[in-house]
Amino acid sequence: MRWIAITISIMVSLPAEGQDLYSTGTCDPAQAETILEVGNVRARLFNDGALFWKGQPTIYEVPAGGGVQSLFSANLLVAGLVDNQYRAAGSRYGPYEFWPGPLPVDGTPPVSCTEFDRFWNLDFDSDLRAHGPGRNPTDQVKNWPVDHGAPFTEVNGISGYQPEDGDLPLMFGDRQVFWIMNDRGGIHDAFHSEPLGLEVRVHAFGFDTVGDVGNATFYRYHIINRGSETIEQMAVGMHVDGDLGNFDDDYLGTDTTSAMFYFYNADNFDESDSTVPGYGESPPAVGISIVEASSSDGRLPSDLGAPPSAFLTSTVFPYGGAGIEGDPDTAEHIHHFMNGRWKDGRLRTEGGSGIWFSEAPMPFWTPGDPVQGTYWSEINPLGPVSDRSSPPADRHGVMGFGTFDLPPDESVQFTFAVLWARGDDHLDSVSELRGAARFIHENKAAILAPRTPQTNQFEDGNPSSATEFPFWLDEPYPNPADDRIQVEYSTSLRGNAAFVVHDILGREVLRSAVATGTGPDRLSLDVSGLSEGVYSLSFTSWSHSTSKTFVVMR
Repeated sequence: MRWIAITISIMVSLPAEGQDLYSTGTCDPAQAETILEVGNVRARLFNDGALFWKGQPTIYEVPAGGGVQSLFSANLLVAGLVDNQYRAAGSRYGPYEFWPGPLPVDGTPPVSCTEFDRFWNLDFDSDLRAHGPGRNPTDQVKNWPVDHGAPFTEVNGISGYQPEDGDLPLMFGDRQVFWIMNDRGGIHDAFHSEPLGLEVRVHAFGFDTVGDVGNATFYRYHIINRGSETIEQMAVGMHVDGDLGNFDDDYLGTDTTSAMFYFYNADNFDESDSTVPGYGESPPAVGISIVEASSSDGRLPSDLGAPPSAFLTSTVFPYGGAGIEGDPDTAEHIHHFMNGRWKDGRLRTEGGSGIWFSEAPMPFWTPGDPVQGTYWSEINPLGPVSDRSSPPADRHGVMGFGTFDLPPDESVQFTFAVLWARGDDHLDSVSELRGAARFIHENKAAILAPRTPQTNQFEDGNPSSATEFPFWLDEPYPNPADDRIQVEYSTSLRGNAAFVVHDILGREVLRSAVATGTGPDRLSLDVSGLSEGVYSLSFTSWSHSTSKTFVVMR
């Protein structure tokens, strides 16, 4: 049944005979794959937007070496409007709409992507911990693709990447896989649209530790608009197929408090059959949580310090078939799905199958707590007092965040965490998973901080107090100021940062964006248009922020 369903999905997504195949590059499809084996997880990765499965046997194995898979597949999804036309990049089960490699700054389609059909792998102990000025860098450090946009940590204070003098690749976790993708390398025949003009830099990483962090892997997508026009109403998300052990006895839910879309077993025993091993008694739960949503102009939730509940716009469970709740197969469909709507743009509603059951709009699929029995979950889909549960089955769906506008040359950064937990029974596993999600969000500053040879981020599964990050903002001068202030700052995160001035009432009165990632720098800011008074200057680079106070006096 699994393979028949997948074959049908691929056939449905092929373009009709004679259909316009759109203006794109001439790259061959990606062929490279690798395994991220870290902590308690083994995960198969591809460099075309697919994770865990792409025709080969799936690998998302927790515990590593146990022989049971916790997820079938996941695929990055991006959608938005350009010139009032829906455009998308991504896939569900193929064809795939990302190709290896970067885009030129003018966004022109690549002729060939072959040289980028690869991964760059780093191990913290062997590649970074033993590295420093006067020491021989490893080949992985020397060959870090900075010429193609790979970010690095400036150590020696001299602009440019000099690994022999101590500069390092920007690395996360204890083991990391890095690759670069674009959506203009070839034909968009999954969602049948023009490309968006995206370059995507990906860090997949994890930690060699125990507990919630050791059971997790992380996927950081740095998405740059290389096109010449603003992408409006943009949404970013994933299509995820659960298959928690045995695939045909699963349920699906949403934990809005931790921006998580999760799968759990419908009863307390996950059966095995001749082709698919199950987890047996007390099966685990697995979830995908958005832990970062930040932007180069400082306007997404991570930049603003929003709680995790602000990181998730929608989760949708597509049933399959030809109805409005069926699987998405156009850019417009996938955009609607990532915004809590069905294929025709109709709002999802609470209860039942999410359509025609009530008049209460609900962008999240079954956000009730199945452990406590709170409505609406697959335990009680027909009402708070109903004792009828959904029939367990194969579950897959879409999660999304949006919408926002992305101007040319601006970028956004999203980090997805795949989390796993096993409790005393199938519902206790859900409780443990939700606890793991809270722990990850509470400690995301340590999890998402770049590594340097001096950092030791986790000890026995808990954040170490030794974690360091080269990020600072000095005191503005002169202070008091008349018409202009100077301020020195530093961050090793390449990209853009936002400087924002607020008055004493918290109103934004001035904003300036700068390029970052070359070490210490200085900003000169014109404050001649501000009235006399006390102001706050905040400096935000991705998920990190700090502020200083200054006075204008004349």
